[in-house]
Amino acid sequence: QAMSSHMTGFTPVAEVVPPGEQGVAKIKHFRVSSAESAVTSMRAAFGRPDEFVPEGSYVRLEVQGGLMMTDTRMEQHTNANFVRKATGDVLIAGLGIGMVLIPVLKKPEVKSVLVIEKYQDVIDLVLPAIMAKVPEAKDKLKVVCWDALTWAPPKGAKWDTLYFDIWPGITTDNLDEITLLKRRYARRKNEGGWMGAWVEDKLRRIERLDRDRRR
Repeated sequence: QAMSSHMTGFTPVAEVVPPGEQGVAKIKHFRVSSAESAVTSMRAAFGRPDEFVPEGSYVRLEVQGGLMMTDTRMEQHTNANFVRKATGDVLIAGLGIGMVLIPVLKKPEVKSVLVIEKYQDVIDLVLPAIMAKVPEAKDKLKVVCWDALTWAPPKGAKWDTLYFDIWPGITTDNLDEITLLKRRYARRKNEGGWMGAWVEDKLRRIERLDRDRRR
């Protein structure tokens, strides 16, 4: 059942990362019943398609008591473009529950993945499970505990694909940090490479609409 509840290309995180708690971080498993799914389906029908959650088993990450992320359909949908784009040497800011990391590691065209994660507690909960369950991680994956906004990459280090996903919610307040990160890492992108941030296009559209309304 869990498999059918997830978009193609994404492994249900509940099959990889167990529940647990460490310091400021907590991993919880939860189940969406058919009745609960039907309620989200009705909400989706009224113009909010991202609210639909198929029946199935899911994982949520809480940091300092607040929800950081889940692996529901909305999270998969809004990260799918990055998973498609990922190739060569990849840099990801934000480990989360490993939802995007797992399919990226499994891509043959991805040579290496470096993840920058701010919270050691998140690394301690998620990384051992990925190393144990995703064979490609052993040869491809490295994780650094640091804030992506202040981390200094090794001299001369460059990547083909860079992706920033360090925010718990979809708000235009994220745009300042997105701009800062893209400027900070611009010279770290290989020629012909790709760099993006979670829901950036959507946030830029919202910002433009807000600006137009204020005129």
